[in-house]
Amino acid sequence: MTTTPETLSPSAGPARQNPAAQARPQPRRVPADEPLPALCSMAIEVAPLPPERLLALGSEPVAAFIAPGGDAWVGLGIARCPGRDAHAVSRLWSALRDDSPDAPAPVALGALPYRADELPDALWQGLLPAGLVLPERLYLQHGGRAWWRLTLPLDQAGTLRARLAQQTRALAALAADETLPLTAALPLAEGDGPERYAQAVTRAVQRIREGELVKVVLARRGAVAFDAPPAPAAVLHRMGQGHPDCVRYAWQRGGKSWLGATPETLVRLDGRVLRTEALAGTRPAARAAELLASAKDLHEHAIVVDAIRRAIAPLALSLPEAQPPVIRALRGLAHLHTSIQATLHDRVDFLRLVHALHPTPAVCGLPVASAAALLADLEREPRGLYAGPFVRLSACGDGHAVVSLRGLVLDGRQAVFPAGAGIVEGSEGEAELAETRLKQQVVLDALCGAA
Repeated sequence: MTTTPETLSPSAGPARQNPAAQARPQPRRVPADEPLPALCSMAIEVAPLPPERLLALGSEPVAAFIAPGGDAWVGLGIARCPGRDAHAVSRLWSALRDDSPDAPAPVALGALPYRADELPDALWQGLLPAGLVLPERLYLQHGGRAWWRLTLPLDQAGTLRARLAQQTRALAALAADETLPLTAALPLAEGDGPERYAQAVTRAVQRIREGELVKVVLARRGAVAFDAPPAPAAVLHRMGQGHPDCVRYAWQRGGKSWLGATPETLVRLDGRVLRTEALAGTRPAARAAELLASAKDLHEHAIVVDAIRRAIAPLALSLPEAQPPVIRALRGLAHLHTSIQATLHDRVDFLRLVHALHPTPAVCGLPVASAAALLADLEREPRGLYAGPFVRLSACGDGHAVVSLRGLVLDGRQAVFPAGAGIVEGSEGEAELAETRLKQQVVLDALCGAA
């Protein structure tokens, strides 16, 4: 299928409009009262394989969501994509005949941009537009078993079995690209970027002192060049080895890859039970104990916890009292962490939760509108998919969205690493610059196999 997915993302406040996106031909949005073209879907069980290997198939787009412990969903191509409204998303599975009721059901996958109306620069062109799609082909791995699913227009139902058989033979013959070595990576010159970032921190702190806002998260980019273009499958595999307790994600489109291993769940919904978390405040792993003694980090973390709870409260039947933060130790880094759980009203759906929680103060600031306006002033580079939600959504309404952090854009030999730091009263430019470099280095160390 060649349909281009529309972007589906909540706005993070004031932003530059994208005239190119307005001029670009968009897929026809099916009116709510018009029946959708019927689809048929079939799945067969296959031998499990490393899910990142599927990135080598070359289809576009590719969306991969790989959870700690081995469960994985990798979608290739598009059987159906929604419009921008939640009603259209709820129709993703409408008029879909599933001829494999004993196999795991189809799911929707997608990368959502940090801000829907942001103008992409050269880095993000090709990868955008992004969005939520019902994949034409889906590899699903759960509990040590795996399935390959194909979803086609109903008038092609007679070809499903033959095409599944052909595709699974090709699947079994895929080369193990995830085992390919990575060549040496050399840092690219940053120019005056670090100096400008430190100055932006100083300006942000001044605006905070003037009472305009409480917190803002400023991001910047670093970049390296490999001796030879690395295989995306190998990069994602290395990230899994380096960060086994993180969710790995990948979005491939336009010949580029956005992939990473994020420690942060935006929201997970199982039935009426919502689970999310606040993850703010950072130290090198060897200095984790400093976090619980740092007034600055505790303040930054408390801002995030309070904002998340206030966003959830109108949607919840019950919301237990907040717990004190604990240390979450990751490879190379440690954070202050607070788990948050709630029981929701029946009327609340998953994407409404995504809209309610994104962007959290951990990636934007507080108040959101003021922080977003300041970001548009101080950040010279668009965020694209960085810090946006990466989503897995089922037909029953359960879903899991993570925040796309600790990632990189892979384009040929070059890899670009966005990273941010939370700016509050008491922040200092050089210290916040060092935090962004630490986060970028942790990603690079995973690729290079550093301890």
